[in-house]
Amino acid sequence: MVLKDDELLVEFEVEVEKMMEALIDAASEDGLVRPDHFHYQLSGKDKPMIVVAAAPRTGSTFLSNVLIQVTKLQRFRLCSGYSTNEHDLYLPALCMMNNSGCVSQMHMKGTFHNASLINRFKIRQIILVRNIYDIVASLFDDLRKKEEMPGYHIGKIGYSFLWLDSATKNMNDEDLIDMIIDLAIPWYVNFYVSWHRLTEQKIVNPIWVNYEDMMNDKNNTIISILNFIDFPFNGEINSTILNEKYSNYNKGGSGRGNILLSDERKSRIKEKFSYYEDVNFDRYFVK
Repeated sequence: MVLKDDELLVEFEVEVEKMMEALIDAASEDGLVRPDHFHYQLSGKDKPMIVVAAAPRTGSTFLSNVLIQVTKLQRFRLCSGYSTNEHDLYLPALCMMNNSGCVSQMHMKGTFHNASLINRFKIRQIILVRNIYDIVASLFDDLRKKEEMPGYHIGKIGYSFLWLDSATKNMNDEDLIDMIIDLAIPWYVNFYVSWHRLTEQKIVNPIWVNYEDMMNDKNNTIISILNFIDFPFNGEINSTILNEKYSNYNKGGSGRGNILLSDERKSRIKEKFSYYEDVNFDRYFVK
């Protein structure tokens, strides 16, 4: 039996509806709230989904909080509830939030899987980067602080590339810095390269933001980001929002890494970037 075009269309719509119901059920099982009525639409968005794709210690919490305050969008995890690394967009979560708008802060790499979902759902991406020496200094401070938190010794505190256990507390400062260089820096290199490649090939079109620019000129940097995400904003952002949020995350400042790290350690860091001779790492201040 040969189906006519209109019959094929009806059959296709039925299959799509079944697929979306299955996705909604999967999302509900993952702890996502199921709305009373669901529509799968990829155009005519009422509110944007925004992903702050940032490596740790680059000011992503500050930026996410400010965006939520200014846009009044909700905070939402667009990764799977099972994804402790937060590296991948999760289709059921995207379907749940489509047209509702949200801000999601993720340690997400620029994979083709993520790029496909970004383009399909018209997600706005913000890529945050920071002076790589300052990142090492900030990670060092953060790990020392986390050592005093409950649960650090059972692997519940840390990062996907730098998990904590009881061994770190017994490390002296020099050994801890060396561990950060050996284990964390390769992750930062790959994070940068993955987004650089996609941007260079025009597969995605993110806005790149330096931590230094954001912290030195918060108002204008935030406004340029708002314009990029199609949330036009003119004038001054309420200074209370910027100053309050800024004070909580201005830890370490800029330039500390250059002082903290020896020339030998800086050389080791640069070596880890040398495998990608065609990539310009100026945003990491690696010349």
